Amino acid sequence: MVKKISQIFQSKDHKEIMLVGLFISAIIIYSGLGLLALYMEIYNIFYIKMTLTFIMIGLLILYLRSYNTKLFAIILIIIIDVESSFAVISKQYFEFITIYPFLIIFGFYFFFRLKTALLMTIVHLAYWVVATIIRHRELTDHPLFTLLLTDFNMFTTSIAVIILAIFYHLSTEIPYAKLEKDDKLKALLLKEIHHRIRNNLNVIASIFGIQMRNLKKGVPQNSYCYDVLKENKLRIQAIAMIHEALYTNHNLDKVKFKSYTIALTNLINEAYGRETSVKVDANQISLPIETMFKLGIILNELFTNSIKHAFTTEDREDQVTITLKKEKNRYTLVYHESNNDHVDMEKIHNSDSLGMKLIYLTVQEMDGTVDISRNDGLIFSIEFVCAI
Repeated sequence: MVKKISQIFQSKDHKEIMLVGLFISAIIIYSGLGLLALYMEIYNIFYIKMTLTFIMIGLLILYLRSYNTKLFAIILIIIIDVESSFAVISKQYFEFITIYPFLIIFGFYFFFRLKTALLMTIVHLAYWVVATIIRHRELTDHPLFTLLLTDFNMFTTSIAVIILAIFYHLSTEIPYAKLEKDDKLKALLLKEIHHRIRNNLNVIASIFGIQMRNLKKGVPQNSYCYDVLKENKLRIQAIAMIHEALYTNHNLDKVKFKSYTIALTNLINEAYGRETSVKVDANQISLPIETMFKLGIILNELFTNSIKHAFTTEDREDQVTITLKKEKNRYTLVYHESNNDHVDMEKIHNSDSLGMKLIYLTVQEMDGTVDISRNDGLIFSIEFVCAI
């Protein structure tokens, strides 16, 4: 429940945020007034307020399961309206009123369209006319002038709130709805762009695949060209996977590091017919597109090199551990090959291969640093800064 509430407050839907906030406020107010009534030994009010508290908790739980904002807004308004009218009618209950009737009107124009809000306002005022008539009959010991003056003040305040609410709706809710519609259209277009880019990259990768099949049928001297095409195909697919992640996710700005890395290493394992174990620890970190493009290139080169050079046999103990840690805006990516203690460190540092060149150039573009060490296997430690 707490997690879902946290997700709503982090979302962009202001109506969901407001409704959850109103439910929480109602729970706090009802329980607070209930405890006050208990302290004052007014037990009937205590029971009513605590019952309303549990009703609000139940409604909040149901809302977090359905997210039907309009329905639960109506239910909340009805409960508060009925409870307020009961408080106004009852002498004993009046001191424990939760919210004044004219303030409820503002909620109509926040949660509903203008025509619906106006209709609800008419119904609301008609309901309160009936409530005040009943109130006049109940409070016979009060002067009629005092009662009429109270009602007049309430209705004039209601009119002021209605005017304010209408202006608020015209100046805020309608432009916001238009902006929200435009944002959804832009998000849809961005998804379509990423979808098409992914498809185009997959077409290029497929062309490489066709060339690889043709080379495989040729003479043995073509094996070098075959390997080059295979590596470049994986590089293209690594980039395509980022566009795929953006196309399938709701968030068009960031990519989850862990899910992307697992998918990428699975792809490389499949391409080489291997089952090298990969463990990824990233604490649900998501990174911007540009950063993930670069990390995708680095991880593709590192894992491909592990399969080709480090893990040459099907040893079940062979494992790659990939860790991404964050401290403020500074990140540390650690790539650890187990069972690779006999690697020539000087050869790696002085390597002139395309893969190592790509790693160093990409880290340089990120204004990062690379440290290569050996501790129960080969370790690449890459530090970089990413302001999110």
